[in-house]
Amino acid sequence: MNCDYRLSIVICAIDETYSLRRTYEKLRYYNGASEYLFVLAKTCTDDCLKTVEEICENENCRYIFQPDKGFGDAIRASFEDVNGTHMVVWSADEATDIASFPEMLRLSKENPDKIIKISRWLRKDGFEGYGRIKKMINWVSQRVFGILYHSKLTEFTNPTQIAPVSVYRSIRWERKGFEFLPEMVLKPLKLGIEFIEVPTKNVVREEGRSHNTIKGWLLYYFIIMKIRFTKKEELLKKSIK
Repeated sequence: MNCDYRLSIVICAIDETYSLRRTYEKLRYYNGASEYLFVLAKTCTDDCLKTVEEICENENCRYIFQPDKGFGDAIRASFEDVNGTHMVVWSADEATDIASFPEMLRLSKENPDKIIKISRWLRKDGFEGYGRIKKMINWVSQRVFGILYHSKLTEFTNPTQIAPVSVYRSIRWERKGFEFLPEMVLKPLKLGIEFIEVPTKNVVREEGRSHNTIKGWLLYYFIIMKIRFTKKEELLKKSIK
């Protein structure tokens, strides 16, 4: 295990309150992070901001506001701000089962050079709350992406993953909306970073609503195809090539 291993947990929020607090408390229970960073949308609600301020009042955490708009922009803002050697972005709406976190953390400490990510397809009950048609579309899409990238990964569009911060900082990122999610998985994958998947399940949210749109979903396919046919050296920042 890397003796210098330090995990930063990033939580992006816009209108969550009690689910945001519960997410933080559940993650903190496992005592696996060296810091917690909240990234707030410029348009976050007053109640959301108040919740984060209350959490950070006496805890080992801090918050920043994202510079632009879009979920991807919020995540990208965290890459240069975290202090850890590794980081994970966790959903504030409790849509991902936090019970998978301890296994992710264990595997990341044992394999610090690899990316440890979740997959709902590794569990029979991984898609709680998903309709049959939506689940089928997701299954077909993941199989197609696997063929395109010659990869045995079972899920390419959910970047809940513990990764070395150095990997994220070396990549030339493009998107700022929800289409950044597959970019976050596929660029490291194409660059040859090894992944390990951990079973998890989707949990029906109790608070807030999805801010993704049909346009956002369609952009997933655009960025997935674009990365597939981009040269590896063009995925890296100029100073890294």
